[in-house]
Amino acid sequence: MKRLLAGLLCSSFALAGCGNGGVPGVCRLDFTRPVVANFGDGDLDALLEATARLHMAATDLDTEVRAACNGIATDLGAPLATDTEIACNRAVEQIERVKAENDGATLVVDYTPGVCSASGSALVDCVGRCDASFDATATPPTCVGGMLSGSCSGACCGSCTIEGTVDCTGSCAGSCAGTCSGQVRGACTGTCTGQCDGVCAATAADGSCAGACDGTCNGACAGTVTGSCSGTCGGTCHGSCRYPDDLMVLCTGVCSGSCDVGYTAPRCEGGHWDVTASAECKAACQADVSFDLVCTEPVLVASFSGAATSSADLVALLATLEANLPKLLAAGAKAGVVVSATNEFATHLEGATSAATSAGLEASSCLVLAIQAQLEALATVNVTVTASVNISASASATAR
Repeated sequence: MKRLLAGLLCSSFALAGCGNGGVPGVCRLDFTRPVVANFGDGDLDALLEATARLHMAATDLDTEVRAACNGIATDLGAPLATDTEIACNRAVEQIERVKAENDGATLVVDYTPGVCSASGSALVDCVGRCDASFDATATPPTCVGGMLSGSCSGACCGSCTIEGTVDCTGSCAGSCAGTCSGQVRGACTGTCTGQCDGVCAATAADGSCAGACDGTCNGACAGTVTGSCSGTCGGTCHGSCRYPDDLMVLCTGVCSGSCDVGYTAPRCEGGHWDVTASAECKAACQADVSFDLVCTEPVLVASFSGAATSSADLVALLATLEANLPKLLAAGAKAGVVVSATNEFATHLEGATSAATSAGLEASSCLVLAIQAQLEALATVNVTVTASVNISASASATAR
């Protein structure tokens, strides 16, 4: 894609008159903030406006990832970094250091992935601005590769997410009081297998807990738990419970699947919106909507088994991973979607080059700056993707 963008960059300079000694028009758009383009071509205007949104989304992701990486690195003794790549490299180095110093212990990071969703109304609004022939009633957008979600006043067939203190038989983002099918961090009434921050009634050969834990259990709990649960919570959830995908119920929260009376404010969860519109408008708006993607943080529990050489550092590692790794995973999930949408978006720049030439020198100059802004933004987003992958791998994070 960089080769494509570089080629378009050169052609845009030429079209603006640079190659012939001419003076191009001055672009008055600043792609580091929201812009309103009005060059009389809906596709071109949508492209330029989406580019600004891409740059802003990349900046926000960079800020989130840098804060999470610095959180891990500084919690484990490294200095604060102002550069995101340096901060994330230091985070990996510190994780590896603690693991190496505790080679008799095995780090276990277990999580239930979050979900990403995109707004349908935002897509309709965007396409309506750049394609005058678009009719949302006759050809409504469709959610491809995922499922619809939103408020459903009728019967919900699928999963249901409810916030508050509720009876739960699903994933609990908060505190679970009941049984847990995954890793736990909390008070365990029963047998704790893993680490006991307190007094353990029985230990395994490797020194880990294998009995009742008077304190905080980090591992598996054969009994009931009050605390974090990385798997299915069977009991009461204080936070947000996402019920399984095989229900047919009246959902008072967010329904994901199908609604027999239609959704209010529908979103596409786990996939992408498809819409009938001009190719340039469609690509620009699909990308634009992805920049406002909402990705929930995964429910994550970190624990270890075996004997710790430096238990204080290992406990600090568990705490910082639980605090910061969910943020990195959510940011990485969003960044992956942004990159995918922008790749499709960039393939339509060639047509926009012709439109910009027809619209005048300022439009051509703005297109040059837009291409530069896209290259910068994608480089930033790629750091986010790499950081999420590297730190997850270093922490041996496993999704359920």
